[in-house]
Amino acid sequence: MNAPAEFARAVCPHDCPDTCAMRITVKDGRAVKVTSDPDHPPTQGVLCTKVSRYAERTHHRDRLLTPMRRVGAKGDGRFEAVS
Repeated sequence: MNAPAEFARAVCPHDCPDTCAMRITVKDGRAVKVTSDPDHPPTQGVLCTKVSRYAERTHHRDRLLTPMRRVGAKGDGRFEAVS
């Protein structure tokens, strides 16, 4: 049975002057949604696009999980894993 969603508070890791406050929805130990904190006076509940999609990008099936090094000419699209 799935556990109910939990919520966590966080701050944006980017080095912007606002230091946006975030609310993270966590389900089964995994961040599933990132929203702004409406109680944060500097941003008044607004997050930029790059931060608001963190959960999507973090768990995307095409996300690289291993460092890669280009092999061959630039633009060939050939890479190998780096240990």
